[in-house]
Amino acid sequence: MKTFYGIFFILALLSCNNKPTSAVKMDAPKKVDKRPPPAEKAIVKYTDKQLEAFLDSVGHLQQQPLADRVAFGVDSTFNNFTKPMNRVVPAAEFDQLKKAIKARMIAPKLARAIFGEFSGDSTCNANGLLDSVKKGYVHLSYFPFDKLRQFAVRVSDAEHCNGSDLYFFRDNKIIAKQDGYNRYFDDDIKYYPAGDGNTIVYRMIEFNRGSGIWWNQYFFYKYDGDQLMPVLTIPENINLLQPSPWGLRELWFETKIKRTTPLTIKMVYHQTLPDTHEPGDFDSVSNSHRPMIVNDSTIVKYSWNEQTKTLQPSFTGTKVNQAQILSYYLNDNELLTINAFYSKYQKMMLNKKKRPYLLNYLNTVKNYSH
Repeated sequence: MKTFYGIFFILALLSCNNKPTSAVKMDAPKKVDKRPPPAEKAIVKYTDKQLEAFLDSVGHLQQQPLADRVAFGVDSTFNNFTKPMNRVVPAAEFDQLKKAIKARMIAPKLARAIFGEFSGDSTCNANGLLDSVKKGYVHLSYFPFDKLRQFAVRVSDAEHCNGSDLYFFRDNKIIAKQDGYNRYFDDDIKYYPAGDGNTIVYRMIEFNRGSGIWWNQYFFYKYDGDQLMPVLTIPENINLLQPSPWGLRELWFETKIKRTTPLTIKMVYHQTLPDTHEPGDFDSVSNSHRPMIVNDSTIVKYSWNEQTKTLQPSFTGTKVNQAQILSYYLNDNELLTINAFYSKYQKMMLNKKKRPYLLNYLNTVKNYSH
């Protein structure tokens, strides 16, 4: 049972520090040592009646505060990921930028003149990328959302340069900047017309990676005048195999964008309860050994809400809701999960085969919930 303490200790830390590991200047996340606290409390074995009462108690909690707590870290990163800018590029330098876009490379001196900065760093130099296009130049990627009316350029190689920057333009004005690093590929920026003469841009941001674990999140932004507004964040793909120090349940959540008018997303997902013992590695236990909490797929449509200036989901007629989507976030979200799947857990409690797994899970959560 000491392993379970390590799990919740790590989850508590993760819930306070949900930051992406791609598109920001961060190294790969390191696991926290699962050392017991100075005074490790004894594991309490609660009675079945106490655990049933705990399930009912959590199941009747107000859902929104639980959901807000789970979403806070990701939402905070999402909402602050874009740095507003208001820099007009003079006509002569804008013409030079057009030529640089065609050539797919730019001289650092011109980059400094246009953007007011150049962040090509030692990572690029160490990999020989500073001169990999042509001596004295760096890579320049171009994303023509609406030709040269709404577009973005990325300075430096996205896969290798931690100093890569992504600049968003409206005509000859730079309106926003984002960190441009993506360790996987250069073509990570997608876009589609919003239907009002503006563009919606979305990127896949990596939040976590490791053995048996990954978490990629979509960030959606919309042009609005001279602003780039955050309008939606949803998981692109989350995976967690068991056993793992990163969480209790085995998880899979994947989204596929089927259409953009309206934005229509297919979600495929499953999660299981933990086993009643601790196996050696996550390949040694079959999924059939652990009861499925849910194993399904659904379609969710998103529409523009002018009041909130966001893309809002319609969960009517779907098989999922926002709280259940948040239950896949790899942070301290077990209370929200119990609340979001309360009716399913009630049915599992009545099933002789599933009941021991659920009681074991609830006993762990009750010991370390806070």
